[in-house]
This record gives sequence, C-alpha cells and structure tokens, in this order.
Amino acid sequence: MKSKHPHPTTPSATEPKPASADPEPTPPALSPAEQAAAEIASLKDQLLRARADFENSRKRLVREKEESLRYANQSILADLLPLLDHLELGLQAATSTADAASVVAGVKLIQTQFERFLTDHGVTPIDALGKPFDPNWHEALGQEPAAGKAEGTVLHLRRRGFKLGDRLLRPASVITAAPPAS
Repeated sequence: MKSKHPHPTTPSATEPKPASADPEPTPPALSPAEQAAAEIASLKDQLLRARADFENSRKRLVREKEESLRYANQSILADLLPLLDHLELGLQAATSTADAASVVAGVKLIQTQFERFLTDHGVTPIDALGKPFDPNWHEALGQEPAAGKAEGTVLHLRRRGFKLGDRLLRPASVITAAPPAS
C-alpha cells in the first residue's frame, strides 16, 4: 500500500545543504597604495562625469536662452497683426470712397486700437504738456518765449514719449518756455 504523502525530494530546512562546488572568490587584499590609487581613479572618473554633466547643462542653458530671446516677442507681434489688418482695410476703403470723414474716422479707430495695444503691453505715454522740463523723460528741441510761463515749462509736444513700466522707451520731444528777456 502506498502512503498518501510522497517522500520530500527537496532538502528540508533542518538538513545540511551540500557545499557548492564554486565558492565565491574573495578579492585579493590590496595594499594601501593600491587602495589609494583605486580611490583616486574612481574620484577622477566622478570628476570627469560631473564636469561633462556641467558642460552639457551649460550648453543646454545657452541654447534655451538663445531660443527664448529669439521668440520672446512672438506674442507681441501676434497682437500687432490685427492692427495691420485694420490698417490695410482702411487703406482699401480710402481708395474707394470720396468721403474724407469716414477715412479719418477709420484712421482714428486704428489709432485707438494701437493705443489700447500699447496699454495692454504695459506701455504708457509720458505726460509732458504744462509740466516742468525733465531731462530724464523729455528731449528739448528748442525754446520759445512764453509770457506767464515759468522757464523750462513744456509748451509744445512735437513727438510723444513712452515708457514701459518705469523704463524710458522714447523721450518726449518738446519745446520749452525760454527764460524771460532781460
């Protein structure tokens, strides 16, 4: 009669394991000079890898910076395109109509859109008329005598000036009040 339990063919936990034919080789003991040389070689390898990683990162950052500068104005330029479209439409309308008032109204509309574009992008005009001359914001084109006006007061604006935040984009070209005649 056969037993219900077959004999185990694998060694149990209590049985000794047979010795393996290939014992793990133990590394030969290195002399202190050999250990130092091996450590120096490892550190040199780490240094070369770190230097290569740094150089690759530097090149990538330069490339990304150049690309960023190349395309930095993309959104601003895209916002300008509708203004160009409206200007072209206005010119087409001006050639087909004899009504100067409608042409002027169209050009004023484009000017308003352009000023809104500048404001949306942080550009503001420099308020100059009636203000004292400021060489940081104004460019004097000349002087005129003006009774009742203090010397250096801006009398006329020849070309508007603009700033971006606190930075000057273009100074206002102005005519100022001359000193009183003596």
